[in-house]
Amino acid sequence: MKYKVLILLMCLLNVSCSTIKTHNVTFGHPYSGTEDAVKNFPCRVIYSTHTALVDLPLIALDMPFSFVMDTILLPVDLFVKPKLDRELTVANDRKCI
Repeated sequence: MKYKVLILLMCLLNVSCSTIKTHNVTFGHPYSGTEDAVKNFPCRVIYSTHTALVDLPLIALDMPFSFVMDTILLPVDLFVKPKLDRELTVANDRKCI
């Protein structure tokens, strides 16, 4: 019971799963969610300071879970021809603040 509540809280508080964000745009780019999580990690840490670092553990957990989810979706990404360039599927925060 305790673990179910913990998983539910993690799902509710995790506002941006990188794999889901990048695969909402298009499929066909292997490990785009992991790439997005790594590229935007510094900016997301800076943004989390505005919320008193409450979501910092979730930001840190986004990278390994994105890697796992990208690995699960790898056969789909290899099978599907991408409709967009890779630069358009990965969000790039230009300014951190």
